[in-house]
Amino acid sequence: MPPDAKKSITRLYNLLAKLPIEGYLSSENFSAFCREHDLTDTWKEHFESLQDRPDLYGKEINKDAFILFFQHLFQTRKCEFLELLTGFLHDFRKWNANSLPLDAIKKECIRLGFSDETVEDNFLKPMSRV
Repeated sequence: MPPDAKKSITRLYNLLAKLPIEGYLSSENFSAFCREHDLTDTWKEHFESLQDRPDLYGKEINKDAFILFFQHLFQTRKCEFLELLTGFLHDFRKWNANSLPLDAIKKECIRLGFSDETVEDNFLKPMSRV
């Protein structure tokens, strides 16, 4: 994993935090996304492990769970990471009426070590429907 992967994923969250990401992460839409991609247990594991920490509450739990979740996906499903991320963003965009900061998100994907071409190809597939 690139040494700054956690930083890039944190920046991804911060870009989305300007939008109603909190609501989406607790929505049935996100639950359905997780079921569709066999990620329910992965999300639940990261989310529940943070609920036991007294130093975290509310938005901080969701933020840290998001970061751990996508960090885990980056480490364990790197070949599918961009497909999962763009699918997540597409589903979030359907749920949320605001536009996404796609250029900044793409930049973070490139920082994660994906080529410009790979990032563009992956973002064109589901995002063209947005």
